[in-house]
Amino acid sequence: MNEPIQMVTPDKPWREFSDAPGVEYKTLRRHEGGGVTLLLRFAPGARYHTHRHPGGEEYYVLEGALEDLGKSWPAGSYLWHPPGSVHRPSSRQGATVLVILPAAVEVLS
Repeated sequence: MNEPIQMVTPDKPWREFSDAPGVEYKTLRRHEGGGVTLLLRFAPGARYHTHRHPGGEEYYVLEGALEDLGKSWPAGSYLWHPPGSVHRPSSRQGATVLVILPAAVEVLS
């Protein structure tokens, strides 16, 4: 039987990607098939690798602004990247983003 996942997210520590300085994450849930729901936090000036989404991606900007697809997306913005899409998000001012990934990403650079 599946049980609900419950947590107080401030109690969960942030973890930094060793190969993307200034980008931290908190895993909220692991999905069957390798996907995850997580919080991403970008320090001012941080960027993540260029990557592909085999299963697509949804994200919602909670705080700050995220640069993606040639535009700055402020808090309250929702984006969906279809399966197979490629992008490289960054943040000039810093951002916290809720991300839903049905499948693991493929890092390209």
